[in-house]
Amino acid sequence: MQIEIKGKLPGDPQGRVLAIEAAAKAICQQAGTDPADAIMMLLTAAAHLFTVYSGKPSSENIMSLAHSLGCATVAADDFFKLKAATATEGEANG
Repeated sequence: MQIEIKGKLPGDPQGRVLAIEAAAKAICQQAGTDPADAIMMLLTAAAHLFTVYSGKPSSENIMSLAHSLGCATVAADDFFKLKAATATEGEANG
C-alpha cells in the first residue's frame, strides 16, 4: 500500500481532522469494509501512537487514553456542530 498526499496539507486542526477522516474512509472503501470500521481503525492507531511515544505499556496509559478520548470528543463537538434534528423554536411554537 502506498499513501500519497497531494496538495497543501491543511494548517488548521479541523482541516487536518477532515483529511484524516477522508484517508481512513478511503482505506476502508478500498479494503471493501464499511467506512464505519474507520472508527476502530482510528482509535486503535491513536492508542498505538500514544503508547509508542509515551514509552510506557498500554496498561499504564489507560487513564491518559481515556482522558484524551474525552478531550477529542469535546474538540469534535466544537469543530462540527450538528444541526438540530427537531423543528426550530419558531416552528415548534407555531
